[in-house]
Amino acid sequence: MRTVTCLSYTGQPSNECPESLRPATMQQCESKCDATPNSNNDECKDVNKVAYCPLVLKFKFCSRGYFRQMCCKTCQGH
Repeated sequence: MRTVTCLSYTGQPSNECPESLRPATMQQCESKCDATPNSNNDECKDVNKVAYCPLVLKFKFCSRGYFRQMCCKTCQGH
């Protein structure tokens, strides 16, 4: 679940957002959550060039496919 907030171009709360243009408050995840380890032999590791994996975890971005892949080790179990 997520909170949908209407903001002005300056980032201030606004009532100017048409309801028809707002994204849904709830949406089923596109990713498949496997309880089993990777079936292929790829080692789960954070991509070396990515130094922001602790921030990915802190801001709860592990549910997003790209970040989960780039920060596999950091996101394991989250």
